[in-house]
Amino acid sequence: MAEALHTEQIESDVEEFEDLIKDNELESASDFTADDETRPVCLFCELTYPDAEAVWEHCASDHDFDFHKLRRGLGLDFFGKLKLVNYVRTQVKAGRTPELNRPELFLDDGQYMKPAMADDALLFGLQDDDSDAEEEDADVVYEKEMLVEAARESAEKVKFLSSKLQELQLQFDEYKDIVKTVLSRDVDSESENSEEDGPQKNKKVDNDSHYFESYAHNDIHEIMLKDTIRTDSYRDFIYGNKNVFKDKIVLDVGCGTGILSMFAAKAGAKNVFAVDNSDIIEKAISNVHENGLERIIQCYRGKIEDIRLPVPKVDIIISEWMGYALLYEAMLDSVLVARDKYLAPDGLMVPSECRILVAGIRDEELINDKVNFWNDIYGFKMSAMKPRIYDDVIIDIYKPESVVDPNPYTFSTLPLHTVTIPELDFTSPISVPVPTTTDFDGVLDGLLIYFDTYFTRSRAEVVPTDARAESYNPGDGSLGFTTGPWGPKPTHWRSGALLFNKPLKVPKGATCVNGTITYQKRKANLRELVLVVTLEVGDSSFTQTYFMR
Repeated sequence: MAEALHTEQIESDVEEFEDLIKDNELESASDFTADDETRPVCLFCELTYPDAEAVWEHCASDHDFDFHKLRRGLGLDFFGKLKLVNYVRTQVKAGRTPELNRPELFLDDGQYMKPAMADDALLFGLQDDDSDAEEEDADVVYEKEMLVEAARESAEKVKFLSSKLQELQLQFDEYKDIVKTVLSRDVDSESENSEEDGPQKNKKVDNDSHYFESYAHNDIHEIMLKDTIRTDSYRDFIYGNKNVFKDKIVLDVGCGTGILSMFAAKAGAKNVFAVDNSDIIEKAISNVHENGLERIIQCYRGKIEDIRLPVPKVDIIISEWMGYALLYEAMLDSVLVARDKYLAPDGLMVPSECRILVAGIRDEELINDKVNFWNDIYGFKMSAMKPRIYDDVIIDIYKPESVVDPNPYTFSTLPLHTVTIPELDFTSPISVPVPTTTDFDGVLDGLLIYFDTYFTRSRAEVVPTDARAESYNPGDGSLGFTTGPWGPKPTHWRSGALLFNKPLKVPKGATCVNGTITYQKRKANLRELVLVVTLEVGDSSFTQTYFMR
């Protein structure tokens, strides 16, 4: 009789397992996919071990949880052990103590057939820990093997389809944005044509020309030069390391007014080649002559991709190429072309490294200013104005009080001596810290992204992974600066807020919100960006697309 009941329970578990696969309720392809590099994680803490047996020894000694004694006492088969592991993980994640004296809580609940943690390598060790148990029926063993194999195949399909879905969603979001842009341009074109003698048909917008023209005017250079965090950092690094620049050949990519070229010349550089494709180069030439540096600095007009310098290699490349959220305007692409074409094998990039960081924000003032503002305009509602707010990265100055946790997450590091252009389009995991203190209401309005910049004296110098650019000063002439809320003053880059369509409620007891962020050049204009954020919240996830145009 007991054997019949045992078989009946196995058949029930098998049916539930098959239903999970059929309904695609497995969270991802990694749920039941073994990975040789994945180490089993403790049920109660974040420590990892080389195998499942080491985990059980740790749990018994450090957490008073004797897995083998418990499974023998309850007579757990494979599915029972599977449910036990998922039950304990679920309870610990929710901040509750597992009630192990009430096995019916997990043995009779089919939800614990579903992995509680992605990539849970511990589940694969469950088949190998029954050395003292009775040998299982061959049919049951075969059935389990078939289930695991089916789960793997199903999970791979889920992973593939999820990837394709995200790709299609991104393409659709960008298509909608392109349509809006084209319609806007058509309206502008019709307006212009009404004031001219003849119509202009199919006038193609040259995004590159527009980009370079925007740097032809004084205003933008005045803003950048008055940004003392930016300009002082370049000056202090160059003047503080004259021995690095003395008698060197320097290339300044995107020289603008020529300020960085003149810093390098004053620091003792033998030759400086200043390159810019904007009309501002004419003023740079005048500035160089006015300061008597024409014998050292030679100015060239054109794209660095097209220009041919009179030397085969340079010792140092200096450039202020950074845009909003670091990669907006895609000037770094040109700097990397210059690096690969001209920089000597032991040459120095200035700056040497940049990092992009993310933090969670809770900012009632921002929401009122950007979102709730449209609820009442002189007594009228204008809700139609709101959707675009959630589509765009909001570049502004944000105070430290807006950030829920002072420990931002670095999701992208660009070592400028080695990073490649294809690597500037990327998808990176993020883990956004959230506090567990009582003064945090458990709600996020969005994410904040900004970048840190580091200047090092040599390409061999390694910036510590836990460095904070706002205080980075190792005393050897290297330095850094931040565009985030914790800097001594705001920069002209400011920071970018990515508001959620609706506030995000963080699960109680969670210490972070996990997900991914994608940086991708916008097809309609390669100097613009598309950002895609996917976050996992509890058992669900959501994806939101943002544009920088």
